[in-house]
Formats: sequence, C-alpha cells, structure tokens
Amino acid sequence: MTDNGGRPYGSSPAPCRRGSPEPRAVREARARRALEFGTAWLIGGLLITAVIHGEDQGGAGGVAYFVGWVPTLYGVHRIVAGLHLLGRSRKPR
Repeated sequence: MTDNGGRPYGSSPAPCRRGSPEPRAVREARARRALEFGTAWLIGGLLITAVIHGEDQGGAGGVAYFVGWVPTLYGVHRIVAGLHLLGRSRKPR
C-alpha cells in the first residue's frame, strides 16, 4: 500500500527543517543583553549576601543566606546562557 516513493498513500514528505532565519546581529544582541543582566544579578546577589552576612549576628541567617544566593545563582545562569548564545551566534552555519 505504498506509492512509488515508498511512502504510504496520502502522506507527504517531511518538511525541510532549517536553522532559525534570525540574523547573526540579533542573536549577538540577545547574548550581550543576557550577559549584562546576568552580571547585574550576580553583583546584586553578592551585595545582598554581603549585607545579610554583615548584619547577621545571631546566627539565624539560613533563610536569609538562601534569599541572598538565589539572585547570585540566577546571575551565573544568565551569564552561562549568554555565553552559550554568543558562541552559537559566532559559529558559522
């Protein structure tokens, strides 16, 4: 029950999948923006953590440290994602 092409009747060939038509400049701009925001989050998180650490004298800062480290880790994530995107935008197709 196949036609001469070996496909079942009524089916069409798979569509041609190409890379994103997004220009290189747009990808680089997105990568740089991710790097900028990641750096801002990283610095902000470190400042919050330093302030919390400086004010913590009772030793009950477990939750406070967690609140301070979350923006820091998010900043690291954004920086890594931005570097990955920047590398992909500079790779020849």
